[in-house]
Amino acid sequence: MSAPVCFRSPFFCPGPTKGVSGLALLLAAAPSLAAGAEGPWSLPEIDIAAEAPKSTPVVDKTPPEGSAESGYRTTTGSFGPLGKVPLKDIPYSLNVTPGQLIENTNAHSIGDALKTNPTVTLLMSSGGYTSMSRIMVRGFNASDQNEMRDGLVDRSFAYVPLENVERIEVLNGFSAFLNGFSAPGGSVNYISKEPTSTPLATLASGFYGGGVGFVHGDFGGKVAQTEDRLGYRVNIYHEDGSTSISGSKQERTFVSGRFTYDLAPGAELWADVYHNYLSMQGLQTYFNLASNVTIPDASRFLSSRQYGQDWTFNQAKKTVAGFGLDYHLADDLTLRAGYRYGSMWRYYGYIAGNLTDNLGNYTEKYTTSPTQREYTHSEYVLVDARIPTWVLTHNLTMGYTGTDYLYSRGADVSSSLVKSNVDFPIAFANPGLVVGGPNQWQQQVFINLLIGDRVAVTDELTLLAGVNLAQLQQRAWGPGAVISTANYSAKGLTPSLAFTYKILPELTGYASYMQSLQNGDTAPSTAANANQVLAPSISEQYETGLKGSLGEMNVTAALFHIDKVNAELNPTNNVYMQDGREIHQGVELLFSGNLLENLSAVGGFTLMRAYVDKATANRLTEGKTPVNVPQEQARLRLEYALPFERDVKLSFGANFYGRRPIDVYNVQYIDPTTTFDAGLRYERELWGHKFSANLTVQNLFDQAYWAYYRSGDGLLLGNPRIIALTVKATW
Repeated sequence: MSAPVCFRSPFFCPGPTKGVSGLALLLAAAPSLAAGAEGPWSLPEIDIAAEAPKSTPVVDKTPPEGSAESGYRTTTGSFGPLGKVPLKDIPYSLNVTPGQLIENTNAHSIGDALKTNPTVTLLMSSGGYTSMSRIMVRGFNASDQNEMRDGLVDRSFAYVPLENVERIEVLNGFSAFLNGFSAPGGSVNYISKEPTSTPLATLASGFYGGGVGFVHGDFGGKVAQTEDRLGYRVNIYHEDGSTSISGSKQERTFVSGRFTYDLAPGAELWADVYHNYLSMQGLQTYFNLASNVTIPDASRFLSSRQYGQDWTFNQAKKTVAGFGLDYHLADDLTLRAGYRYGSMWRYYGYIAGNLTDNLGNYTEKYTTSPTQREYTHSEYVLVDARIPTWVLTHNLTMGYTGTDYLYSRGADVSSSLVKSNVDFPIAFANPGLVVGGPNQWQQQVFINLLIGDRVAVTDELTLLAGVNLAQLQQRAWGPGAVISTANYSAKGLTPSLAFTYKILPELTGYASYMQSLQNGDTAPSTAANANQVLAPSISEQYETGLKGSLGEMNVTAALFHIDKVNAELNPTNNVYMQDGREIHQGVELLFSGNLLENLSAVGGFTLMRAYVDKATANRLTEGKTPVNVPQEQARLRLEYALPFERDVKLSFGANFYGRRPIDVYNVQYIDPTTTFDAGLRYERELWGHKFSANLTVQNLFDQAYWAYYRSGDGLLLGNPRIIALTVKATW
């Protein structure tokens, strides 16, 4: 019997097979395979049908991984370049949000999709002027080079589409050993929907966000004319309508395709493409505070009121295309390669609000920006090899990953201030500002050479050691660029050492240490060196935890300590600079699965102490919590199938957001808030086809709250009560 094939990576495959190597057989049989005819190495046909004993077929009743029936429980995840592996074997905290959970919560943005993840905090809303959705993980920004699609960098330069996403994987903490220069908070990997082995056709329609109607088609299968070698998955989506903000509109069109082709047993080509167009009008308004103005109670505002102007706008377009090869060369050798290119632009005009007193008076300033463009190249070439020695067997992954992106923008143009009041916002005409062309360009090139080795020392103890030689080249040019430290080249080794230990069959302990090369922070628009990217720095992370199964529940508990360079404004000259260290340490608990036969639960909590240490340029920040970092968070989503009618599912969600400072001196905080969600889903098979109707309500009690504070932009109100409905049929 031949050895089992590990398509993604043999990094975690069983031990080597005995006898003739698979590589030798493949090389010898290659001419015959290529010709498609019998040759000297062809195996004789054996008819075993008559010899097969009659037996009762075994029906696997295990629900699919990540399905609602499993309680949205997953057992595997993508461990960066090391491939897809069991979650219990990963010595880091990895949270997987499966596609069915995204779909059943009626999520249309990253913030909504990751609402059940207690380690995630919203940093930028898709309803804002840039349309970007950005998150913080463990209190750090997890965007830019840390955002990937199928392991290839796919930055959230504009609205992130979810219609072709099978699941979202958030790796908490450092990922430098895997990805080179990276933010310390974590990485986000969007896994694409793959072609299906049998024909699939689904059509969904509904509304969300106050009145945005949509239609979504999802089609998959194999092409019979190619002997099922060619597989496809196509998603087509369009939405149009009013959002929850008065006078606002949103339109979006998305088309994607992913294709696979089986060249030979163990050799698969893949290709994908997607195009996303977004047009928004009547944007949400951020509020900054003038001196001596306190944070107003969010209940003073109406979440659905337009505090800016209904003619503000944002348009964005993004096209991405890629291809790759997964080639199982032999039982102990796999080659993986991939490349993806992205081209995108955005153009916006927005109102910035500034509260001038505690009576609700504020000023409105209109700002528009020339068209911003970005071009991205991302690629990897990786080899997985199992190498037995006289003592231990080494499972190696080695190779190259790289990203090259070029970004251009021009100078913003702003109008004069207009006085307004939160109770009676002033409407005024578009001043028709004229913008120029691009005047600054920035290019960053990331190159990573990595090697990782996983060694099973005993049946219980497994060691993981690896190192990444990471290189970064950055340059900026043009009359609007900040040149002082924007041009540099840096490189360094980022080592990682970790182990997992199987304490019990259903309980694994782990500990890990990792260094990180962090790309420099970007100065806010209010700084004297606005938009300047600071020099790289080195950070450290220690983490230990437990991963286990309790009945049909997955539970992960982790303790972490992260130490990175601190960046802040120097109060003497308003220059954004590196000063001291930023420490984040705490505990997090994640769980998902079935609590009872009819009851599932997803969620967890994070308790964290984050503070600035060893600051010298601004000593008043010593011991203070960084801006917008919550020190407590908790999420819970329950789903209950009615025992007398299991086709009907009720859901309930509770979301606790801890208090967060809005200034580096911790003078003012956003109040802690708890919001609640509810849902009703009906699923049934009608006339041989699956049918579902899904009704959800976010912010059930219409709680007024501040969603977050972003330095340079200000406070943003949370969404009001949002009702969404999706009706879906599957053939």
